[in-house]
Amino acid sequence: MKKVIFLISIIAFFSCGKNKESKVESLPNISTESSADQPSEAEKQEAIDNLFNSEIKMDVDETIFVIDNGTNRATEDMSAGIMKMLSPQPYLILKERIEKEPENQNGVTSLGVEEIELEGKKILVQKSMVIDEVGDKMIMMMHAVPAGEKTMMISSFFPEVEESKYLPLIEKSVVSARLE
Repeated sequence: MKKVIFLISIIAFFSCGKNKESKVESLPNISTESSADQPSEAEKQEAIDNLFNSEIKMDVDETIFVIDNGTNRATEDMSAGIMKMLSPQPYLILKERIEKEPENQNGVTSLGVEEIELEGKKILVQKSMVIDEVGDKMIMMMHAVPAGEKTMMISSFFPEVEESKYLPLIEKSVVSARLE
């Protein structure tokens, strides 16, 4: 279970990236700000739903990625998985931000960022590696696909020694990704 939580947290971090700008945030002054300025619980949930959203449809090999929770698919032993998210950022802005990220951060080693073409689709690919709690090398991939003013992000992870098994399945899913 610890391995699953570790991998999910690494994938979430890897997928969302880090904002390089410093921001100072403060809690609202309840006595001077009206509740109309604050997002409602429904608006907060809508924002989360828009990120981890079921608008993205893609073909996934269900014989390999047997566990399904809507936005994530994983192997039975949770050693590999794939997750779909819809970023509110346009592709070019996301691409620029990802290309500026440091190569190594929080135990994640970048293995490169490149824009490729898969079956006629322009896709940004970020490949990284992390060593899990038992010392195994895990590959994390993020495929970003333009989707109008947003970007479909397909993140995945798998053991480095099984890249030849999982990467073709993941790429097939990425190519089939579409907004519904």
